[in-house]
Amino acid sequence: MENQVKQGIKVFFTYENRTCVMRVQNPKENIKFTIEKVKEEAKNSPDKLWNLPEMDGGGNRIKYYFGRMRDDGKSEILKEKNNGEEQSLFDYGVKEGDKIIIVKKTIAGGTNAKRN
Repeated sequence: MENQVKQGIKVFFTYENRTCVMRVQNPKENIKFTIEKVKEEAKNSPDKLWNLPEMDGGGNRIKYYFGRMRDDGKSEILKEKNNGEEQSLFDYGVKEGDKIIIVKKTIAGGTNAKRN
């Protein structure tokens, strides 16, 4: 099985000044799923990838997004949904060798935000 064709696309992911190449098995999977897969890979190999914690030191939840630089020099966030439809890297035209930035956003209030 050594001649098996590798599926997916190789993408350069950058987070906190560290860039790593990862293979996205199915670029047509929704972005939320792909972010979860990247977080899982990072958790399994923090020495080779990044530390992507779920919570910050103050107990606030952290959410991660994918972003990129457009050809016009502006940055854009690859939204998980557009008009209610799930979006994928494929929908954004991400292809082999493209560069994606992992963007971290802290959600103030953390786990205590939903108390009544």
